[in-house]
Amino acid sequence: MILVLFGISAVVFIMLKLTPGDPAATMLGVQATPQELARVRHAMGLDRPWAAQYGLWLRNLLAGDFGVSYISRKPVAELIATRFPVTLELTVLAMLLAAVIGIPAGIISAARRYSSLDYSITSFALFGVSMPSFWFGILLILFFSLYLRWLPSSGYAAFDRGLVEHLKHFVLPALALGLFLSGSLARFTRSSMVETLAREFIRTGRAKGLSERVVVYRHALKNALIPTVTVLGLQFGFLMGGAVIIEQVFAFPGVGWLALIAIGQRDYPVVMGVVLVIAAVFAVSNLLVDIAYTWLDPRIRYEGRA
Repeated sequence: MILVLFGISAVVFIMLKLTPGDPAATMLGVQATPQELARVRHAMGLDRPWAAQYGLWLRNLLAGDFGVSYISRKPVAELIATRFPVTLELTVLAMLLAAVIGIPAGIISAARRYSSLDYSITSFALFGVSMPSFWFGILLILFFSLYLRWLPSSGYAAFDRGLVEHLKHFVLPALALGLFLSGSLARFTRSSMVETLAREFIRTGRAKGLSERVVVYRHALKNALIPTVTVLGLQFGFLMGGAVIIEQVFAFPGVGWLALIAIGQRDYPVVMGVVLVIAAVFAVSNLLVDIAYTWLDPRIRYEGRA
């Protein structure tokens, strides 16, 4: 994980440096003189070689310092700490919503293969995978906010405004973000369940007189969930990355919106900090998937080799 995060930070740093734009010019405006630009670049260390800049940032990071924003002059860790809980809550709600919809849909589709219900669920899964999240979010705003007036179209409500009001602002963004994952989960769960239901131990259970419900939910489901858990773990990081666009559509004050503003202002420390935090969440989610394997299938063991 440490090597992965190190590699990601290096790649992002190089990409930011190759991107056109000057943080000093963004701060001072178009009326700044060359002398003023040179003074600000020197104060921010932008006149140093790239390797020296990256080495200084990496040294500060190892000491727990994410740096200071070029624009707001606030610590990057403080900016991320105020925005990250919003993005994390949105991502978790989107994942829960996708799991509640996608996993049962895949199980039912596999248990009733080639039925009209199976074709309907498969069509829904295809729709979810094909629909861009930002476009679906706009459709949700048009229907539920502007036409029906049931839910707020944008913005964020803190907990001090009440739990109901707080959750109402998360419904549409979570739906827009979780639709793609629900379609993927339905397809993966169906495929895995179909394969599991064709195995010998399932036929043995049916031959012993076990009910179809016991066969499907007690014996087949746990074995079929291993690929589904893999998809969940991988998609969690993608959901956090996808929240960048969704937060822009719904005016959500999360790290995605913070990253977009920082990119536009060439605020390199903020961009580096946000990307590193999202990459760390992605790496931790994959680690949790590996741990979950041993619970789902006791035969799986990880042994170190000399």
